[in-house]
Amino acid sequence: MAQEGMIPMFGIAQYGEAYRNGSLTPNQVIADHIGYAKKVSQKCNAISVLNPRAEELAEASTERFSQGNAKGPLDGVPVVVKDSYHMKGLKRWHGSAIHDGDDPSAFSSEPIQKLEAAGAVIVAKTTMPDMGMLGSGISSQFGIVRNPWDLSKSPGGSSSGVGASLASGLAAFGLGTDIAGSVRLPAGHCGLAAIKPTQERIAYSPASVMRSSGILSRSISDVEQVLAIVGTSSESDPWSLPGAFEAKQVGDILARKPKVGLLLDMGYGASLDPVVSSFVVRASERLAQMGCQVEPLSLDLTDGDFSNADRVFKAHAAAEIRSSRHPEAVLDYVAEWVKEATELSMADYEDAMNGVLSTACHVIDETKRFDYLISPVIPVVGFNADIPGPGDDEQLLHHTQFTAWFNQTCQPAAVYCEGVDQASKLPVGIQIVAKRFDDAGALAIAGALEQSRPETINYPHFEGVPEYGC
Repeated sequence: MAQEGMIPMFGIAQYGEAYRNGSLTPNQVIADHIGYAKKVSQKCNAISVLNPRAEELAEASTERFSQGNAKGPLDGVPVVVKDSYHMKGLKRWHGSAIHDGDDPSAFSSEPIQKLEAAGAVIVAKTTMPDMGMLGSGISSQFGIVRNPWDLSKSPGGSSSGVGASLASGLAAFGLGTDIAGSVRLPAGHCGLAAIKPTQERIAYSPASVMRSSGILSRSISDVEQVLAIVGTSSESDPWSLPGAFEAKQVGDILARKPKVGLLLDMGYGASLDPVVSSFVVRASERLAQMGCQVEPLSLDLTDGDFSNADRVFKAHAAAEIRSSRHPEAVLDYVAEWVKEATELSMADYEDAMNGVLSTACHVIDETKRFDYLISPVIPVVGFNADIPGPGDDEQLLHHTQFTAWFNQTCQPAAVYCEGVDQASKLPVGIQIVAKRFDDAGALAIAGALEQSRPETINYPHFEGVPEYGC
């Protein structure tokens, strides 16, 4: 099991300060992280492949710091990225044995290019479930990914390995992808901070209108620093937003006394655990103390709304399976789940897509009177690592009701850890949703709540965790 007790886990600013004053070098830090990645892989099954260029990149970063010529705040900082990203020369399975034997990636995805240009050192790619189609960490290629808080529990999905790595003390931040909550769910399960930004705030290659790149870390401030680097427009992605992300001061936001909707009921999905509800209400009460106007909100979505989204996801997965090298190797849960897609006509798909768009418009209309929403990330306090989700054996994403629709509305959604449930010893995350393009506001509100939470988060760790003192 993971060890308990408070140890210092460096963030971006601490690495930069240590590199500048000479108490650490990128060479030392990256060597430590490569060694620790093997331990995290052994315990949590979180690593898909180590980056063979990590030490070379650390050497170049060390040389830049020695000459007083660092590239910026991310130079030399250790990073992990999800298997779904392409990294030139490295294997990409997209979480599934259907791609086993595929050639290594011939290019690097846009966010990877931006991290490398900023001097960040990617230590490893991390594990994920088949095609990102589960909210847990079960994979036909990698097996079961586990949560370091409790190795019998799931780290969430589909950015499973990123979540498990960061919660274990491996890397300062990570990149995931999010199609129905795949950045935010692991953040919630693993006690992390995260952002699923406004769709296309982070340019992606290959371009996608469904998938959103996102950031996970142990603090909102680190998430903001990374988004300032990767959240810029790019010609490689025809849908990427113009301009660049800029953080906001929370005081400026609170001075406007924003209206906040307390969202505890989406209308369908897994039942909300009273423990989770109590954490969300506690956080909402602090927002009221900060001057926000907090009002309860319920949405009347139905299983019919979910079914439309589910059909679109099934079609998305079925197309990838059909075109793969080993379609028969897909995870059994996913193979059973996508069967409906083989029976859908093009008109059926269009009907489902139109239904999704109609529901997204309904969500926007019902919430437009609020500046921000506060909600759970996950309706339960964790679940076992060997299942897709609470009651999700057939409906793989049914428990994602609080996250999935804000992909469809294209709204930014930030996550922070509100605290740890004393009964289960598992963390509980909170989601802050903002209006489209107000990524900075979502992060600022989440950051204010993170800074004011009534407890310190002591992350689990394993023997050999990089520990440098503060």
